Amino acid sequence: MIYLRNWRDVQPKIAHLSAVHWGGLRSRSDDDPNPDDDRDRLERLGGFARHALQGRKTSDHHKHENLEQVYYVLSGGGEVLYDDERFRVAAGDAIYLPSGTYHQMFNDDNDDWLEHHVISQRVEGNGGTFAIRSWRQVSPQGDGEGAIRWRQLAPEADGGYLRGMAAIDREAVQPGGSSTWHQEQVEQVYYGLEGKGVIEVEEQGERDYTEGDMVHLPVGTRFRIRNQSQDWLVSLIMAA
Repeated sequence: MIYLRNWRDVQPKIAHLSAVHWGGLRSRSDDDPNPDDDRDRLERLGGFARHALQGRKTSDHHKHENLEQVYYVLSGGGEVLYDDERFRVAAGDAIYLPSGTYHQMFNDDNDDWLEHHVISQRVEGNGGTFAIRSWRQVSPQGDGEGAIRWRQLAPEADGGYLRGMAAIDREAVQPGGSSTWHQEQVEQVYYGLEGKGVIEVEEQGERDYTEGDMVHLPVGTRFRIRNQSQDWLVSLIMAA
């Protein structure tokens, strides 16, 4: 069965010094003081959370052992610190942060909020190659139906950066169109970035799908995205 929940229905907290944190879907294996939380359902993916850093603030300087992370910028702009150098980032950037390396987010020279996803995955040992990739830098690939996909981050074995995750993609379904039917041998989470439509799952029916929804798709789920609106329907796709 798929699972769908909007980030606005999650109680926020403060994390990493100054960030407002809304927990996303999480691994079943994580220690959790609330073991009955229905967001604990990921089998392969490590988990993700939405962070919002207000203007004139920074997060803390920290690192994670045996944990790779991708910061996906949802809105605003700022800087990320990696290895004593600050890099500009903006909406649509996927930032790969290798395990065991110090990093920090800065929004200290802006008045607007900087919002980003923090996507995490356990890996064996530390290391990797830092990278920032905007979807605008990636060649789009059509699916033969009504969707376009940009693979922003690919596995290290395929010439990319990811060691534990399978992909970080951005997909857009055209107005009045639909994606092809998918049935992947990876676990996926679709996150609504823009627009609204329907996610149709074989033998399970349809669910409304809109901006801010987190949709868990277990391995082998057969589904497609349909867009009946006059605007593009855009998703962030996390896979492992």
